[in-house]
Parts: sequence; C-alpha cells; structure tokens
Amino acid sequence: MIVRFLRTQWLFSLTLIAYASTFLITPERAAKAFASAATTFSSVLLLITAVFSLVGLLQVWISKEFIVSSLGREGGIKSLVIAVLCGTLLVGPAYIIFPLLMEIQKRGARWAVVTIVLTSYTIKLQMVPIEVEFLGWPFTLGRALITIALAIPTGLLIEAIMERKQKL
Repeated sequence: MIVRFLRTQWLFSLTLIAYASTFLITPERAAKAFASAATTFSSVLLLITAVFSLVGLLQVWISKEFIVSSLGREGGIKSLVIAVLCGTLLVGPAYIIFPLLMEIQKRGARWAVVTIVLTSYTIKLQMVPIEVEFLGWPFTLGRALITIALAIPTGLLIEAIMERKQKL
C-alpha cells in the first residue's frame, strides 16, 4: 500500500528521496531546506485552503448547465472570448487557478477555455503598468497582442489533442 502510494505520488517520492539524500550528505543543509519549505508551506496554506473552499462554492453557486452553455462547446466563440478576459483579469499566483480550471473543466468547460485562460493569464492586466515602466509600451503591447492572438489557436489545438486522447 505504501509502495503504491509512493508510485502514484512520484513528485512526493522524489522529494522524499532528495531530502533523505541531502540529509545523509549534509544534514545541516537538509535542515535548512526543510525549514525553508515549512515557511513556504505555512505561507501558502491559507491561500490554498481558500482556493479549495472557492472550488467548493463554485460547485454550489454555478450550475453545470451554466458552465456548459457559457464555457462549453455550446458557448461557441463567446466561450473563447470569456476565457481571454478571465485569464487577463485573474490575480494571484498560478497555482491557485489550476484547481479552479480543473473544476470548471470537469463541469463542462471545454479544453480550449482552460488553455486560453492559462495562456492569457500571463498578461495579468493589473501588472501592465509595472511592465510598461520597466520594459516600455512597445514591448508590453506587442507581447499582450501576440499572447492573445496565439491563445485561441493554442487552446483549439490543445482541445483537439485532449479530445483525441480521450477517444483512445
């Protein structure tokens, strides 16, 4: 049972092996690494708890029918535009949007929507003024336009790949 858990949780297993190896070679570095990991874990624990709570609320507040009609195939081009807008407006670290996207995909959102949100998330509208300050308008505008222009074809390509994989 433990072996099966470690096989399915390969990243956790690799982390355990890395910590054990480090502890055997340089125990003080392993202790320092563990303390750093514990600090990081405690700082994101509340955020992750909040995100999973929001995922639970999402299941109750937003019907599957609404997700299918707005973000599924029924939504057509509208679903893709909504995905671009949502991606550029989302705030926070990337790891908080993965559970949300997984949930809406399970509830009927198309793979293209998930991919487009992730792709357009790199624009981060609230970060545009800072990006302009450091990198200038030409860079910021060019990057944003290219990202948006490529987000939809990328989403449609990933959707085709995922649907083909599901049929196999």
